[in-house]
Amino acid sequence: MSSGCTGKTRHSNKSAGFYSGFMSQFRQKPAQSKMRNHVSQSRETPKKGAGFSFPVPSFAKMAVIAGTVVIALAALNWEGIEIRTPDIYAFRPAESTETSEQMIKKYAATGIPGIFPEKIEITREENTTAAAESDKTAANASVNTETASHHGMLVTFEWQQHRVLRGESVSEIAQKYKVSVGAVIASNNISNARRLQEGSLLRIPNIDGIPYQIQRGDSLSRISASFNVPLEVILDVNDVKSDNIKPGETLFIPGARMNDIDLRMSLGELFMFPLPGRRFITSNYGMRKDPFTGSLQFHDGVDFRANTGTTVMAALDGVISVTGENWLYGKYIIMSHSNGYKTLYAHLNSFNVKQGDRVARGRKIAETGNTGYSTGPHLHFGMYDRNNKLINPLELIN
Repeated sequence: MSSGCTGKTRHSNKSAGFYSGFMSQFRQKPAQSKMRNHVSQSRETPKKGAGFSFPVPSFAKMAVIAGTVVIALAALNWEGIEIRTPDIYAFRPAESTETSEQMIKKYAATGIPGIFPEKIEITREENTTAAAESDKTAANASVNTETASHHGMLVTFEWQQHRVLRGESVSEIAQKYKVSVGAVIASNNISNARRLQEGSLLRIPNIDGIPYQIQRGDSLSRISASFNVPLEVILDVNDVKSDNIKPGETLFIPGARMNDIDLRMSLGELFMFPLPGRRFITSNYGMRKDPFTGSLQFHDGVDFRANTGTTVMAALDGVISVTGENWLYGKYIIMSHSNGYKTLYAHLNSFNVKQGDRVARGRKIAETGNTGYSTGPHLHFGMYDRNNKLINPLELIN
């Protein structure tokens, strides 16, 4: 017997929103109960063809309705009505002006959750928004609110001093003072966060943010727009009274974040290794014995062992500046990167890019070889900073 549904099948499932007999109420005559008969007998049944009918309210009920309307109209004085926005509302009318302190608090609630005191009365809607924003920014940093006044005053910006302990990291210091890692790095111009010197003195801001050195042509409004921080916040935190700023002066920008490229550069997480898989270093950066003469010579890069034909990848997004060949590097490539750094790939067997090509991080640009001043197949990887000064690539590779 087929299990398919037929026209005669009865359904017993009552969880679908209505039961099987629901439609039958419109196909059958409703039962005449005693109560229904009693009710129907107490009312006059309209005759067919007499049009539509409706119950007429009693005189007393109509009097009540009329009286209510009259009282309501008398109570309303349309010319003298003054409608005010309740103070408990989370918004303010457009025509009202906010004080500098209110402006900062409003910005702080959405971007810098600790620049205003911990104890502040806000509406439930504001509380929900502030909590969501706080959770969102907790991974980056939490702002030091312990120094905030409990009398409704703003935090007074100031520098704190910290002496680096043995084995202490930037992230540990940032966590201790409840600021972002970028705030510590930018405030102390740390170029290599992996090599903090024990005993060195660092300055730490008591609220999260970064310092900014004013450049020629800068204005406060331009700086405000650049960092997306309200001008009133910058003025109050730095106690600036006028727009007369000078190049070389430093402002502290609360809530601002360090440039991602510079931050990753300092953390050594920006450049990737230019070779895939396991990497064996055959010669480090610095002084070494020349492989041919045995005399001490300065080695301006890092040598990685690799068989001829191994893929060489771009260590960072950039543009191919030079491709060429000489007696020292053999076939080589120099890439320029947006952060001002340059990378060198030398002793190549071949390359598949040309000058002017834009290359993404991790893309194949060449193959390893044994060309130039070389004793065997390998990759010579060099790096130059913004001032075209040779630096150790291993300090900037994770």
